[in-house]
Amino acid sequence: MVPSALHPTWARLIRGEIDHKFSVTGAGLLFFSLKQQFMKEPKGLPQQIDTARQFFEKYESILTDDMKKLF
Repeated sequence: MVPSALHPTWARLIRGEIDHKFSVTGAGLLFFSLKQQFMKEPKGLPQQIDTARQFFEKYESILTDDMKKLF
């Protein structure tokens, strides 16, 4: 199950406070992009978290290992 948007790990990943090597290249690229967006527009963090959660919900079956390590 994908954690709620209120889980602090989402924000920490996007702000770059957690350096995680994702098992799925697409997830790594997504968080690279979200970090860049955050640096340009920090107030967009809630929307960036929603984007990350939607990705994890869509690809939950292949991201289970990453979720176990992160959350």
